[in-house]
Amino acid sequence: MAVPQVDKKMLGELEAMGFPTTRSIRALHFSGNSNLESAVNWLLEHESDPDIDRLPLIPQEIPIECGDTSNEVRNDIQGMRDPVQEQKPEERTETGRHNLERELNADEQEEEDRKRILALYKQKRDEEGRARGQKRNQLQDDQRERIRASKDLMEAKRTLEENQRKRMMESRIADQEEVKRARERIRQRIADDRAERRRRLGLPQENPAAASVAIITPTKVKPVERIVTSEQLRDCLRTLKKNHKDDSARVTRAYQTLLKIIANIVKNPAEEKFRRIRLSNPIFMDRVGNLQGGVEFLELCGFQRLSASGYLVMPRDRADMALLNAAGVEIASAMENPYFGLLSK
Repeated sequence: MAVPQVDKKMLGELEAMGFPTTRSIRALHFSGNSNLESAVNWLLEHESDPDIDRLPLIPQEIPIECGDTSNEVRNDIQGMRDPVQEQKPEERTETGRHNLERELNADEQEEEDRKRILALYKQKRDEEGRARGQKRNQLQDDQRERIRASKDLMEAKRTLEENQRKRMMESRIADQEEVKRARERIRQRIADDRAERRRRLGLPQENPAAASVAIITPTKVKPVERIVTSEQLRDCLRTLKKNHKDDSARVTRAYQTLLKIIANIVKNPAEEKFRRIRLSNPIFMDRVGNLQGGVEFLELCGFQRLSASGYLVMPRDRADMALLNAAGVEIASAMENPYFGLLSK
């Protein structure tokens, strides 16, 4: 295999245009060595071929030696030479002039073709450059559009997050206000129930201002007596509920029993039977005596434990109505408040 022979002049012109030698040889070979325009067109059409930079190969012609040329062939050659030699000098001059004119015209035509091919090649390159420029501008426009869209998306996301934070803050404030209103309603309901219980028990009504202060700041309630305070009464009730918080029914029954004992003494302070409790009474032991804090609460109210007789007794002179009224109020408050004794340490 060998590289095909091509027109050296057209090869030089293609190389002068900027085409590589390998591509120029390939274009001239496959365009038939006809003219520059065909070679340039072939290059423009096949510039993306994978083998564009490979030299074409064709089978190599091997010369074969033979004997002497026959007489017949020699005669034919001599017959072709004789008419030319027989021409007159004037005819040969005229023929030479015509040949020279044809050569000049061919050169001019070839130059025009070369210029036209160069213009076509330049136009093709300019079109490709404009296409690349348009594509580059399109890519830049797309990139700017993506950047702008990303900024808009980030701004929208930031605005959405800000609105969500505002809504959460407003919802939290609204929840806090609702909790505050619910607490006020609970306090008012407790105060109303306490007043109703005092009315049912025949106890005097509390001063609204004092009751309000007692509800808002229960730890600052003014003590009823110098020795026994309302806080001590509440501590006994809290102890009773904490020790039996898993049996709320039993705690409620103990509160009801204590309230009944206090109410009977307030209504009938002269009746000794209401101021005397037998400790061995099974009902009393089941409801109050066996619960830690129950007997202690009655002792704070004025009852005394008589170990010899086994009774709890309140002497007539120790029946303090103010202390008993305060004890009844504390019991009623503990029964009404579902969180009593559960939130304190």
